[in-house]
Amino acid sequence: MSSKDPQHSKRPANTAFKQQRLKAWEPILTPAPVIISFIIIGVIFIPIGAVMINASNSVIEHTVRYDDLCGKEPNCTTTIEVPKTMQAPVYFYYRLENFYQNHRSYVKSRNDNQLRGEIVSAYKDLQDCEPFKSLDDSHDPQNFYLPCGLIARSMFNDTFVLKQGTPIPLKKEGIAWTSDKEKKFKNPPANAVGIRIIPDFEDEDFIVWMRTAGLPDFKKLYRIIEQDLQGTYTVDIQNNYNVSSFSGKKYIVLSTTSWIGGKNPFLGYAYIIVGIICFVQGIVFLVKHKVSPRKLGDTKYLEWNK
Repeated sequence: MSSKDPQHSKRPANTAFKQQRLKAWEPILTPAPVIISFIIIGVIFIPIGAVMINASNSVIEHTVRYDDLCGKEPNCTTTIEVPKTMQAPVYFYYRLENFYQNHRSYVKSRNDNQLRGEIVSAYKDLQDCEPFKSLDDSHDPQNFYLPCGLIARSMFNDTFVLKQGTPIPLKKEGIAWTSDKEKKFKNPPANAVGIRIIPDFEDEDFIVWMRTAGLPDFKKLYRIIEQDLQGTYTVDIQNNYNVSSFSGKKYIVLSTTSWIGGKNPFLGYAYIIVGIICFVQGIVFLVKHKVSPRKLGDTKYLEWNK
């Protein structure tokens, strides 16, 4: 068969897409549109940043460190002052410092098929769970950890009771993402064999922990409080989670939210800084263009193929 047979040629088809003849528009960046664009970006970004910072500042947040208070005691109590009314819903977080959930080996140490409730019977399918796959590195499914992996193995397990004379109701339902609850975490069937590490894969505390944090200082939602808070509160802590091995710190955090979420002014400052830079550059370019304008080339020469 001839190599020139069009049916077997490696030449792309003669279409506008494959021959890159699609119509396109490429702006010519002359001084006027560049200056206008910089100034407009500055005028828009600075107010947006100011609104975001104002929303962040409206969030009321109180943080108390407790690992230094509790030490190695299994139970301890701390107090938290709320001088200004925190309107419901109030979010109760635990916060860990110096815990690197973003480490590559840690992030991949899980088996998503197990977490979805599927039976994993092949040892080779647990390779991502290294080094916590099975008891004594056994290939017998009876000795597989359910679930395997470092993330599940290191789950945070301190518990808290918030009181003001009497216990404050803490709502657990709704602390995890709905998509995680409905699609990513299901209990294995009754006939699944293995060593159960987590009793309930659908437990929202477990689901929250399995969504790894991107920074070594992070907080995770523990409970939701559906009443206003103000005054002095005590927190009874069951101190189970050891952080001394990685020089970590533990905190409890009470926080309200705004339309942009919790207290985080970074995005607002970023908008303001970028807006100021763009606005100043636009003014500088405008002055430069007025004082000593640069002669522009004739754009007709860009039509090289006509």
